[in-house]
Amino acid sequence: MKILMINLPYAGHVVPTIGLIQQLIQKGCHVTYLMPEDWQSRISESGADFVGYPNHPQLSEQMKNAWSMAEKIVDEYDLVLYEQFFFLGKHLADKYHKPAVRIFTAPATNQKLMQEYIQSGPLSIFRYRWIAHAFTKDIAKGIPLKTDNWLDEIIENPPALNLVYTLKEFQPYVDEFDQNMYQFIGPSVYQREKQEFDFIKKDRPVIYISLGTIVKGAASFFKMCIEAFEHEDVDVIISTGKKFNLNKLKHVPENIHLYNYVPQLQVLKMSDVFVTHGGMNSVSEAFVYNVPQVVIPFSSDQPVNGQCVEKIGAGKQLSLSALNKDILKNTVFSVMNDTEIKKNLKKIRNLICESAGNEGAAEMIIEVIRRKGD
Repeated sequence: MKILMINLPYAGHVVPTIGLIQQLIQKGCHVTYLMPEDWQSRISESGADFVGYPNHPQLSEQMKNAWSMAEKIVDEYDLVLYEQFFFLGKHLADKYHKPAVRIFTAPATNQKLMQEYIQSGPLSIFRYRWIAHAFTKDIAKGIPLKTDNWLDEIIENPPALNLVYTLKEFQPYVDEFDQNMYQFIGPSVYQREKQEFDFIKKDRPVIYISLGTIVKGAASFFKMCIEAFEHEDVDVIISTGKKFNLNKLKHVPENIHLYNYVPQLQVLKMSDVFVTHGGMNSVSEAFVYNVPQVVIPFSSDQPVNGQCVEKIGAGKQLSLSALNKDILKNTVFSVMNDTEIKKNLKKIRNLICESAGNEGAAEMIIEVIRRKGD
C-alpha cells in the first residue's frame, strides 16, 4: 500500500502527523511525505520517503507548489492523505481517482467555528469575502471547486474519513459533525527522540511557560512572568522562541530559567503547571502528561482551545490585555493546587488511553485502501 502525505510548513500541523506515519510504516505501508525542501531533516523522524516542493513565504504559493509537485507523482499511490489547510488534497484525489483521508491537527471546523477562527490572527484577512475569493481563485486555476472560498471548501467538501487529533469531549459543536465521517482519535502520542536539556528538577514545583512561536510583545510578557515568580519557591522554565533575543531580559533571578527552545515533552513530564498560548499541539501534550494549564490565547484557534480547556476542567483561560503579574501569579498557583482539576486531568488521561490514537488511525486509513481495492 502506497500513501502520499501532503502538508504545509507549519510545525503545529506537522508534529502530530509524525506518529501516524510511523504507525503506517510499521503496518507495512510505503509512505511518501510531501513538504517544502528545507523540511527534509524534520520529516526524517517519521521514516517516510521525502519529496520536496519549493518553499515560499506566501501561503498561496506554498499551496500551488505542493499541488504542482503532487500532480507529478500522485498516480503512483493508492491513497492521498492531507492536513486540512492543504484544502486541494480532496480535489487531487478526485482528479486522479484515489481515495482521500484528511487530518485535522486542530479541532474539526464547521461554519460556526471558522467564524470564530477568523476574528483574529493570520486568518482574519479572510473575514473579507472578496479577499478569500481572490485568494482561492489564484490558487485553484483550472481546478473545479465546490465553492469560491477556500475556507468554505474545507467545510463543505470533506472526504469520507476525517481524523481529528483531539477527544470528542474537547471538540466544539461536536454534535454537528457526522460521527461516521469524523473520527476523534485523541492527541498524537508517540516516542520522540530524547534531546539534551540542562535543567535539573529540584524539590519544588516547576512552572513551564511557552508562547509557541509567538514573538510580538513577548519581552514585556516575559518580564511580567519574571516579576510574578522571582520571589516564589518555584522553578520557572521559560521557552521564548528561537527568534527572541535573551539579552532583552536583564537581572534574571536564579529560579527563572530562560531558553530559546526546550524539548517540550521532556519539560512537561517534570512540570506542575503549564502557561501556554493554547495551540492545539501544546494543549494536547499537556493532557497527555496530566499538566494543568493556564491558557493565554493570541489568535486563530487558541481562544477556542482556551475555552475548551476551561470547559473540560483542565485549567483556566486569561486575557492578555487584562493581565498583570498578580493575576498571573494567583491564577497559576490556584490552577496548580486545584484538586478538582487534578481529578479531571486523570479522567482526560483515561479517555486518551481509550482513544484510537495513531495506531487506530493507521488501521482506519488502511481499511479505506482495502475497500477501494474490493
